[in-house]
Order: sequence, then C-alpha cells, then structure tokens
Amino acid sequence: MSVEAATTVALRRAAVYRLLALAFAYPTPPRLESVAQAAWEAAVTAPAELRVALRRLADAAAGADDTGLAGEHIALFQRQVRCPPYEGAYGPPQMAGKAALLADVAGFYRAFALEPAAGEPEVEDHVCAELEFMSMLALKQAWAVAESHTEGLAITRDAARSFLADHLGRWGPAFADRLAAAAAPAFYPAAAVALKAWLEAECAHLNVAPAPLEGVTEAEAAPFACPMAPAETDAD
Repeated sequence: MSVEAATTVALRRAAVYRLLALAFAYPTPPRLESVAQAAWEAAVTAPAELRVALRRLADAAAGADDTGLAGEHIALFQRQVRCPPYEGAYGPPQMAGKAALLADVAGFYRAFALEPAAGEPEVEDHVCAELEFMSMLALKQAWAVAESHTEGLAITRDAARSFLADHLGRWGPAFADRLAAAAAPAFYPAAAVALKAWLEAECAHLNVAPAPLEGVTEAEAAPFACPMAPAETDAD
C-alpha cells in the first residue's frame, strides 16, 4: 500500500471512530448533523455490511427529533441506566474491582498525554471516551505514515491493537447488543449496529481477537451521569 493510500485509510478510520463517539454523546442538532454527514461520507468507501449500517445511521441521524432523542438518551444512559455506557458494567465482576480497570484505561490515555476533563472523575471507560481515544490513535498513525515515522507508527498501532483487544473490542459488542434491544426503533439501534459492525471490521483490520464479554454486572447497574452531556449553551 502506498503512503498516500495508507494515510487515507488511517484518516478514514479516525473519522469513523469520531462519528461514533458523537453518536453516543448527548444529542444536539449540530452533533446529529455531524453524525449524518460523517456517516454518509464514511459509507462511500466502507465494505458492504458496514456501508449498510453507516447509511442507516446517517438516515436515522438526519431524521431524528433532537428533543425526543435527548429524553431517550437520559433514559438509556443516565436516569434508569437501561444501557450502561461504560466498560466497567460489562462482563463478569472484575477480580480487582473497577478501580483496576480504570487505572489500566487511564494508563493508555496518559501514555499519549491525555487526561480526563477536570471535574469528571471516573469517565475513562465511557464509550465516548474510548472511541475518541481510538480516533486519536488513528490520527497519529496517519501522521506517522505520512512522515515515514516508523517507530511512531509501531507505537500507535500496538496501542490500538492492545486497547481494542483488552477494552473497546471486548465490551463494545455487548454494549451494542444491549442498546439495540433496549432503545426505541430508529437512531440508537442504528448507532448500535454501526458500532458493532465497525468494531468487527477494526478487529479484522488490526488482526485482533478480543475475548467476548456478555451481560451486565448487576453491581454496576446504578445511576450514572453521562460525562458527554453538554450545558444548555453547548453548540458542538
């Protein structure tokens, strides 16, 4: 693969991770518009199954009622926590507790000079944060390819493979399945299908085979405030 082609692939991967992070963030009209546009653009070059999922997400985002969707977001991810959006809720109970999981996730972030926003403790394992991290790694891979930075490419690629295998690729499909079953028809089921299809494609692309995790740890099924919910004036 040429340098230009490899750079383009990495940039496209970064864009898909970013649009999925926006899809699970608190819905605002600008965000939904960005999801619709980015999903349509990503679908153009996506393989068949992923292309269908991205087009459905684009259509759902374009036709969504942001007010109604905001209420559903709260019901799913905050008030009733019908679908926990954080890694620590999925799979069998952690032997060392959630603190060990958060420490591991935070270690990935710190390795690339990333820190959670002030006033938002324990959000490292939120689906939006993990998707944004993978998007950032893909951007760094694009830069490393374009600049012929062999060491940087190896570091970012290894980090992406490890993070997918140990974290997002393990619990992401279980989160997507639970969301698809719990959400009202339209936007969130479309986002869930797109997420699952994308993670499968990424695991194949990076040659990763994460051990699947299924179910929700009941001890973690408690009220949780979404760290991505904006203030009323947020225009992002």
